[in-house]
Amino acid sequence: MTFNDTSFGSASPRESGSLFVPEQPALCAQAIIDRTGVANLIVLLRVRMGFPAESFALAARPLIDGYAEFVQLRPIPGSGRYGGPGGQLQRGLVTALRALDHRRGQILPRNAPPEILGALAHRWTYAVFAAALLRDVGEGHSDDSVRMFERWVPPIVQAWLAEHPPLMAELRAVLVGRADASSAIAELVERAVTGARSRVEATVPQPQTESFAVAEASVETAPIAPETDGPQFLDGVDAVDAGRPRRFMDWVRQGIADGTLPVNVRGALVHGVEDGLLLASPGIFRAFVRRDRVGQAEPGDAAKRLQREVLRAGWHLRADGGVNLHGYAWRQDGRAAARIHGVVILAPQRFVDPVPPINPALVRVGDSAAVAE
Repeated sequence: MTFNDTSFGSASPRESGSLFVPEQPALCAQAIIDRTGVANLIVLLRVRMGFPAESFALAARPLIDGYAEFVQLRPIPGSGRYGGPGGQLQRGLVTALRALDHRRGQILPRNAPPEILGALAHRWTYAVFAAALLRDVGEGHSDDSVRMFERWVPPIVQAWLAEHPPLMAELRAVLVGRADASSAIAELVERAVTGARSRVEATVPQPQTESFAVAEASVETAPIAPETDGPQFLDGVDAVDAGRPRRFMDWVRQGIADGTLPVNVRGALVHGVEDGLLLASPGIFRAFVRRDRVGQAEPGDAAKRLQREVLRAGWHLRADGGVNLHGYAWRQDGRAAARIHGVVILAPQRFVDPVPPINPALVRVGDSAAVAE
């Protein structure tokens, strides 16, 4: 049977369970999630994976629930961050999120012909997620992680993954702790734990080159000193024809690919951020309007209309209270050297491949700085 990349048929979600009987009384997965307050982490996992809600519920949620019921409310002894109740669950989910962050900047499977990448991208994303989540639960027995995977991952999803045998072979090797040195999955999981750079990243030159400088000068620089520090608000958005917004996103994709839209450098209009792809406003919309030869007599108004159309397409991060534009601080030498406001496109792999890596210099306005574990 053949499935689309994130379509797993209409099979009913199966009941998940633990391989080992925890001390009684055992809590169900939802009770554990409620007590530990990790629901937001699970939402972020779905966003990072780029799965539709129904596919995530069928494919990923049973594995998360099985893992939660296995670890219950266990802490990580000696950990300042995860030493409280539910610490092991929190660390597993955070490790999976970090691994998915690193996965966003890579094309998987490596060295595969372009015509098959689209059909395999979500399978490799799922494999990275599963390997990272199950990393710490083998309890010293290498086969335990494989048995947990086979018990908690629905059979229809296992069959979907098995349609690409090299993926299943690599995933199983990672789960039993016998991954080859060239394993992309093992490398991404290890980076999630240690924070190390990948072998691929280490060979990529930094974008402080003449070609990037020329490209940066060819577009409008992002606003770095907005009138207000807080997030901007717009009216509510609703469904609209996505023809022009899709042309805009195609232009963004092409600009990233050919270098006319620099990424993750000072003054760039495009940045990788934790929640997706940050498009600096209003600069990115004004640049498209100029290129599209629309509204030249009133570029400001034309850019605002385009921004509103993109927001109405519903592809962006929308926070509580109708926040559609989000602020970021550019950190340099530990200080906020500049600010950028813009639209954050969720699951950018829908539009851009490969997805730009996260810009470590940007921090959401109001967010606390990351604290080392």
